[in-house]
Amino acid sequence: MNINIRAGDVPVLIRKTAEEIAGCFYEMTRTERFRTQAGTQRQFIKRHWKDHLGHALESLSGVLAMPGFPDEEKAKIYDAITEFHDRANPGTPKGLSLRNWQ
Repeated sequence: MNINIRAGDVPVLIRKTAEEIAGCFYEMTRTERFRTQAGTQRQFIKRHWKDHLGHALESLSGVLAMPGFPDEEKAKIYDAITEFHDRANPGTPKGLSLRNWQ
């Protein structure tokens, strides 16, 4: 997924989720060559968390559809995703979120 956004513009919730996914990716069964080139898990996460933004967005979007998940948490996720979208797509008019229409 090619995302046009600076690291500092990624909402914290999405960044932390992408870092968790990158950490899980590192922990999967990997070759010795991978481990040598990747370095430690911390180094790998620091360098490659942006590669996992797509998976983070998919995972968080899936949570929005889960019944029984607290509405307050869903609102935080929704806000982070819309903020991410607004920052990743320059030229998007501000204030067009559906949450503002309610």
